[in-house]
Amino acid sequence: MNYYPCPIGELRLELQRRGLAANGTHDELSEVLEKDDKDRGAETTTITTIELNPQEQRNLNLASDTAGFGQIAPAGLLVNERIVYWNMNTFFPSLQLFFESGLSCTISAGRRSDSIVCLDPILRFRLTDCTHEEDGGLVKTLRPDKFARSVVGITIKEATIANRISIAVKSRAQPGDAPSTHRGEAIIGQEEHTVVGLRLEGMAEMAYVYGRVKDSFLDQHRLWVDVRPTGLREDVPLPSLVSSQLKAESGARIPIVLKESQISVVKNTGPKE
Repeated sequence: MNYYPCPIGELRLELQRRGLAANGTHDELSEVLEKDDKDRGAETTTITTIELNPQEQRNLNLASDTAGFGQIAPAGLLVNERIVYWNMNTFFPSLQLFFESGLSCTISAGRRSDSIVCLDPILRFRLTDCTHEEDGGLVKTLRPDKFARSVVGITIKEATIANRISIAVKSRAQPGDAPSTHRGEAIIGQEEHTVVGLRLEGMAEMAYVYGRVKDSFLDQHRLWVDVRPTGLREDVPLPSLVSSQLKAESGARIPIVLKESQISVVKNTGPKE
């Protein structure tokens, strides 16, 4: 987030909330907060995350926006499914999970073209055991080939839908006014948003999938976006561009280019010796 438009008093209060030193100039404090966001991710901006009970999860269907991916599914349906491949933010703001069973599930951030789906760091780290596709690039699993072939998929041990309260830099401008980046033109407020929690095998605690707008201050409205899990489907095939086409080192990234309505694999840009 860009904290520069916030008054220095609010910057100090936010640093104190995070347990960080609040000494320095306005610019220095803004930079410390931005660096902390980059280093620790949503851990820095999250105030509380509270699991919804089954009735509250069902009520989400009444006001859901899943961008045409289907109705919201009870999170419990994902338990014991084994993730073999995943795709995030390639064409839509969504995380699509493909399971060993042949089923798939999409966790969507709605219809806004400027929103993206994000992962808590511990969840992202665990999911890198699977070959996956993200932001238009195919990424080979970090596991060495001999180990990648010995283990198929990552089992979901627990799943839930929760409400999270996070901080957000919010413009003081009125609707229709041009946004300003001058000091004092924004405040550090709070927003409530829906997140999806997953605990995968090998994880000691739940971590979350959440949504956000790429540039909230210019938007003037919301930074955080609700995400929703849709029902399990069997009509979405596992992408054919999987590890068999990744003749590269572990962690290598191969761009995927959309050209004349066809997806093609282009030159490998992965790690070089």
